[in-house]
Amino acid sequence: MLSESSLSGTDLAAQIRRVTGGEWNPGPGSIYLVLGDLLKKGLITELPKREGNMRRYIISGKGKEELGRLTKETESDVARQLRLLAVYSALAGRKELKTKVLSLAETLGVSLDAGKP
Repeated sequence: MLSESSLSGTDLAAQIRRVTGGEWNPGPGSIYLVLGDLLKKGLITELPKREGNMRRYIISGKGKEELGRLTKETESDVARQLRLLAVYSALAGRKELKTKVLSLAETLGVSLDAGKP
């Protein structure tokens, strides 16, 4: 979310609630703990204050690199899980489910060839 625009902790909490459909409603303690950790690691940058005491944050160059790395890792994990689901579906005799899994993988642009992300 910080890769899209600068956000305050309050804005970030609201975005998380929106994206998760209200399933996750982080409080200020959780948000600012994570923001502090990201700041220490150099993954985000605190912008100069404009309105009173409101702090705004944006992703740093290092944060963008880490986000790219995590995105690739996640895509690889999803491909692996879909491969396993297709195999288990076939072993369970659930050809229709295997077909749906393969169709989903194709829709997502995920290669299910072994060893490929």
